[in-house]
Amino acid sequence: MIGIVGGGISGLFLLHLLTKQGVEALLFEADGEPGGVIRSRRLTGPSGEVTADLGPQRVRLTPGLGTIVDDLGLRPSLLRAPTGVPFTVYYRGHLHPAPLGVRDALRSSLISWGGKLRALGDLVTGPPAPEESVAHALRRKLGPEIFERLAGPILGGLYGSHPEEMEARHTLLPILRRTGGGRSLLLALLRASRAADLPVVSFEEGMGALPWALAERYRDRVRPATPVREIRSAGGGFHEIATDGDTIRVRDVVLAVPAPEAGRILATAAPEAASLVGSLRYNPLAVVPLVASDLDRLPPVGTGFKMTLDSPMATRGVTAHGTLFGRTGLFSAFLGGMGGEALMDRPDAEILAIAQEEFREVTGVDAAPLLVHRTHMPAWDRSWSAMDRLRLPSGLHVCAAYSDRPGIGGRLEEALRVAARLTR
Repeated sequence: MIGIVGGGISGLFLLHLLTKQGVEALLFEADGEPGGVIRSRRLTGPSGEVTADLGPQRVRLTPGLGTIVDDLGLRPSLLRAPTGVPFTVYYRGHLHPAPLGVRDALRSSLISWGGKLRALGDLVTGPPAPEESVAHALRRKLGPEIFERLAGPILGGLYGSHPEEMEARHTLLPILRRTGGGRSLLLALLRASRAADLPVVSFEEGMGALPWALAERYRDRVRPATPVREIRSAGGGFHEIATDGDTIRVRDVVLAVPAPEAGRILATAAPEAASLVGSLRYNPLAVVPLVASDLDRLPPVGTGFKMTLDSPMATRGVTAHGTLFGRTGLFSAFLGGMGGEALMDRPDAEILAIAQEEFREVTGVDAAPLLVHRTHMPAWDRSWSAMDRLRLPSGLHVCAAYSDRPGIGGRLEEALRVAARLTR
């Protein structure tokens, strides 16, 4: 028996993979709803109900994820985003399409010709050093313009962090390894663009349809509303998972919960590991769905827009669901992140007003904010050096957003690796 602690997408993917291989597993989820950060809601907007995602907004349909979608019978409910539509960057009062390829880069008004020529220095400079900050590496290799206006906003938006506080070994170097870019970030970006051939998808009921379907498929193996209090060694290579009302003896335990929760659960079985995991920083984020009016006046925003790193706004980026999945007028604004922690101390009404005002400033169009969803995401900043020293006792494993690359695709990749270890 394998115990999985956490019913987010990592734990649910792992449960699915182990069960398909005939391995007995039991999943414990503290919340009554599966999915972790993946949350979809039917909300009432000015013109009726809309489906809004409060966490991840979309995913690339890799072959591995496509197999799971088919296993769950979700293929008919897939929504596919159009191809070749760029996102935009708000810079100096205007929205600029982000370049998606070499030809777009040459035409882009976002980067000056001097900035474009400076980026060629990437081909002759050394690769990022492991402990070099992402900001320094990007400035050194691509130049300050591309860092401030394009690469920085992309990476900062992905992690909710500032590149000054992130190390290349956790972000840029894994990208170079995966793409075979060697020392060139430009080559890595060109090769990564081939992944753009994979369709970007969601579901008719939102991204929440994926964890809901997994939890329903394995409802006899999922224990919702069952928080795990601690893990104890049971001797003989076994462990005990202690909940409020039960103790379950298992061979292996996989922690698929956020780092603070993992640190609390590990305190008895592995106090040193608990301290290291508990030291990882998370960035607070506010997600605000908005429904825009007067769409005829809306400027071209592509799949949404990002803010340059020097922007004074609380908004870090906005997703355009009308462009992506035909949810006309629906947008998701993301506010806060690293450096914006004070925003989270404000009441919901103020955050709603800020999201509405900044959306109007960027687009010139009014939009009705529907709610504030407060969440946290792994910062992947310098606190991640603690993971270099993490050693877990035999039979304890981690499969979570803070232990490998973020995103639903990254969660599936790690679940596949952990499942392979557990079934060897």
